[in-house]
Amino acid sequence: PDVSVEDCGTAVRLLSDTINQVRKGQIDPRVANAVGYLSNILIKALEQTEMEKRIEGLEALVRERQQAMTGMN
Repeated sequence: PDVSVEDCGTAVRLLSDTINQVRKGQIDPRVANAVGYLSNILIKALEQTEMEKRIEGLEALVRERQQAMTGMN
């Protein structure tokens, strides 16, 4: 069935399930390798998205403080 992987936690659960399926012989190791590879790409993309959000927040904070400082002068 389709799996919605929206965050690192669901990626970890998917990988854990996949590992167990390989160990039980329920899934081809090549498919598991693909799942692992794609999960790695997904996790990096999620981390990148989170980092971009944090940077945007910090930039907004800096702009606000600069505007406040400019308004005081």
